[in-house]
Amino acid sequence: MEIDIEKLINAYVDWLKGEISIAKCGEHFEITSPYLDRNNDYLQIYVTQADNGAIYLTDDGYILSSLASEGMLITGSRKALLNSILRKYGVILSDNALTIKASIRDFPQKKHLLLQAMLTVDDMFMASQNRVASFFLEDIQEFFTQNDIFYTDNVQFTGTSGFIHTYDYVLQRSKTKPERLCRALNSPTKTNVTNILFGWEDTRTTRHDDSKLIVFVNDENKISSGVIESLENYDAATILWSERNQPGVIDQLSA
Repeated sequence: MEIDIEKLINAYVDWLKGEISIAKCGEHFEITSPYLDRNNDYLQIYVTQADNGAIYLTDDGYILSSLASEGMLITGSRKALLNSILRKYGVILSDNALTIKASIRDFPQKKHLLLQAMLTVDDMFMASQNRVASFFLEDIQEFFTQNDIFYTDNVQFTGTSGFIHTYDYVLQRSKTKPERLCRALNSPTKTNVTNILFGWEDTRTTRHDDSKLIVFVNDENKISSGVIESLENYDAATILWSERNQPGVIDQLSA
């Protein structure tokens, strides 16, 4: 029996809406999402409206303060990586807070983008004990360069739901290879893999029939139970970072 992808996506969006709670906090509204950070705390964003009608959404500095409390200082190359992540989601840094501006019309999309940015920053800056000086995205790019793998980074696609989803890299179609959309999974948790799979299921119906999802998994960090199985169930090609030089991996990624 053929899967009704649109029905599944709508069910996911309904679940997401049902799991969100809202509270009034002074001049702000506090929105608690069902997404969990690396410490299994629910991500929260704060919403306020200016006199001119513009709506501002912010994490109130939570993500960067949380990282700083664990000794992660955002300086040098780390700051450049942070800025790169924020740019691809249209988010700015204001007084150490991740912030995005919205109108009433595009509020749902901007809320979605801010949450994606929070999850990505929380994931990418979660370094394993063996990897302090570099970050997963940088390592993947270096791997591509060393092996003449040509890519486009920070590519966005609009899914069936109307949400915009960002992919870390896209490997172009060729005579022998399909389009391959790539995501980097630095912290392999249930929340992060759910986020990736929702984006993929929402995106794949708008792409070529043979388009593929490739997920690079940093197995130097602990992999939560069920993560690999979930990716495989959605036909995602999983590349464990420790196995990147195994036979067949380069061919899978090359043109």
